[in-house]
Amino acid sequence: MNVGDDKGKILLQEMDKLPAPPKAVLELGTYCGYSTILLAAHLKDPSAKVYTIDICEENVQIAKQMIAHAGLTDKVVHVVKPLDQAVEELRAALKSQQASCFEVVFIDHEKTVYLSDLQLLVKEQLIREGSVVVADNLKIPGAPEYVKWMKETQDFSFEQHSVCMGPSALWLHDMVGVSVYKPSHPAAA
Repeated sequence: MNVGDDKGKILLQEMDKLPAPPKAVLELGTYCGYSTILLAAHLKDPSAKVYTIDICEENVQIAKQMIAHAGLTDKVVHVVKPLDQAVEELRAALKSQQASCFEVVFIDHEKTVYLSDLQLLVKEQLIREGSVVVADNLKIPGAPEYVKWMKETQDFSFEQHSVCMGPSALWLHDMVGVSVYKPSHPAAA
């Protein structure tokens, strides 16, 4: 729910590995806006945006206040609905950004839909070859179906990073997954 410094560092390092600064970043799970702020503050392209999806209006209202306080309101677009209901809105957003896809996706919402939402992004071609997907909380509370699928698919590279969950929980380690989309059968553009 809250990405924190160590996980945030992994996320930003993956953004920096892209061949060009991203124009469109997708976040699944806004919560209080910490990771949204992290992503938006790291955008290097002046026209780039973070599109953040959450189904809880209360979370979005809190996040909007935090994002405004950080001075990043113009870099963030909020979508208050599940991903499967937001596909056309996101497609239109990409078109307005003159972006072919979301170059970075950060998944940190309901763990039981990590896999189905990722598969929807692939099916709808909202991510393309080279898109980076970072998924939080793969161990605690866990997303076992997502991890299993990532380990078996040929369409994504997949590595897991063990991250300590903070000084008050030194013995607890979570996992962050980093994947790059490399389809074995690329879709026609």
